[in-house]
Amino acid sequence: MASDTPHVTPQEREQEIERLAQEIGRLIQRADSERREDLKELAFALIREELIHKAEGEESRGGSTPAPFNPLGTGVLIFCLGAGLSFIVGPVGLFLMLGGFIFVAWGALISWFKR
Repeated sequence: MASDTPHVTPQEREQEIERLAQEIGRLIQRADSERREDLKELAFALIREELIHKAEGEESRGGSTPAPFNPLGTGVLIFCLGAGLSFIVGPVGLFLMLGGFIFVAWGALISWFKR
């Protein structure tokens, strides 16, 4: 196997990839004819999975901070839910509408002060 040192030139890396691809091809050709298609699919799946996991790992290492929570959207949803429930269960619906209004006001204040 080739070492994972950063001192490998792009040409050497391409040659190593070609060598590994030829070796995989030889192994698949030596297998039973019934197993060849399954082995091809397995090789493709493993390569795709390896590349996807490596890319996800590099992205997560970059570490972007999550966006701060703004309760404006949640408040609108709770307010609408409370309005609907106020017809069925009056006190509960009104209480949810009040909570939704507080969330909307809080979210509006957060948005206003950020600008």
